[in-house]
Amino acid sequence: MRDVASLTKFHMDLSKRLCYLLGAREAIMLMLAVKEAPEHIYIMPNVPPKEKSMDKVKSKIVKDLNKQGYEYKELTYLDDIIAVKVSDRKKEIPTTQDVEELANRYVLEEMKQKGYPQVILRRQASISASLGSNITSGDITTLPPINPGDEVVLMDIHYEIVGYGIANMSSEEIKRSPGRIAIRTLEGRYDVLKYRDNKHYVNGLYSITTLPRVIGKNLLDFDSKKAFLMIISQDNGEIAAELLRRAPDGSEIHLITRNDNHRKAIKSTFERLGVDETKVTILTSTLDRFSKSRPRIKFTHFYIEVTSSDSGLRPNPYFDFEEKNIISNARTQFSALRSASLIGDKNAEIVYVTHSLDPTENEEVIVQAYRQGNIEPVDLPKYIAETFRSQINALPEIPTVTQSGSIDLEKMDEEEIYIKSWINTHPILNGSDAGFIAKMRLK
Repeated sequence: MRDVASLTKFHMDLSKRLCYLLGAREAIMLMLAVKEAPEHIYIMPNVPPKEKSMDKVKSKIVKDLNKQGYEYKELTYLDDIIAVKVSDRKKEIPTTQDVEELANRYVLEEMKQKGYPQVILRRQASISASLGSNITSGDITTLPPINPGDEVVLMDIHYEIVGYGIANMSSEEIKRSPGRIAIRTLEGRYDVLKYRDNKHYVNGLYSITTLPRVIGKNLLDFDSKKAFLMIISQDNGEIAAELLRRAPDGSEIHLITRNDNHRKAIKSTFERLGVDETKVTILTSTLDRFSKSRPRIKFTHFYIEVTSSDSGLRPNPYFDFEEKNIISNARTQFSALRSASLIGDKNAEIVYVTHSLDPTENEEVIVQAYRQGNIEPVDLPKYIAETFRSQINALPEIPTVTQSGSIDLEKMDEEEIYIKSWINTHPILNGSDAGFIAKMRLK
């Protein structure tokens, strides 16, 4: 297992666990797949107050993408989501005939010959740099002698090149200046739309999301009655804003947040998207604590994306997560589903989303929730099931096997029903982040 962890850059605990639960071949394939960036990022168009219609918004976004030269496709079956292609510069073939320029600056052997200074970055900083973000002094672990204006190679802790840039300060100034931009990243390994600096993003015309979130928000159905939504999401309020847009007039949202920084980010998103904040109640407690207060309101819809190991988010070149933390996550996720049954209306819809590869946080949480008796599975729409269903061959969850070692056929029959209520987004087949989405209903 140590060799597998070394190969995939994943923590030994997580590598061992996934190899046991998924089978070594499938686990290694998935872990290697999420090392790289996804094939697409997903743009969710918005209609802020200053805009007239969705068609006008989409035409502006498409015009901007064409101007910048990005390839894209519109996913009309997912409520007009736009998938923008991500290119891997390490795999690009130079077309120039100049031998001096033929060196691929993302291949370590070729860059060593040029003798550029090599700057080693912390984990999260190396992921951000691969997507084009600048580097602050606190992001650097190993710094060679450099001067302002020097071209440098940016590397992760495994000495893989993630980008290159220009030094803003000398090495001595960087050591004395915490928090300042030390290196301006000229190019990350992955060519990704720089949306935070884009005027259409700043003006609220679109948000960036992931495929599991896109599918999850599309699984919630609304009728003509006003809806009361309970949302737990790890993004910065984009899903809440989109669900409020899709819900009938008069609908309200209760949004559970992690901490002060998360609340500030959510309010910033609402301001950018022009969301009517009078329709959103931001909560500071966890869902289980909130449910113990037995609020008078009964919720009709739940979107639950509790913190998971996020082992399916891409790019994820290495992942440091211990088994005890994954099990702790699963307990919290199950607790959230159980709490929803206390404050949900009859037939309330629940969508459960993770960005995890581990069945403990996915299938097993859902199966245990069904066997509590308050929640029942809902078959996914045919177009979703046919487009995204991929079978990840996890071992049967433990209660299916009796103490004598035989298979409980009645429970196996239940699982045949359960499996129709969930899908896995596969990092290779779907070209996206890996994740898990399930739909259920309160009895």
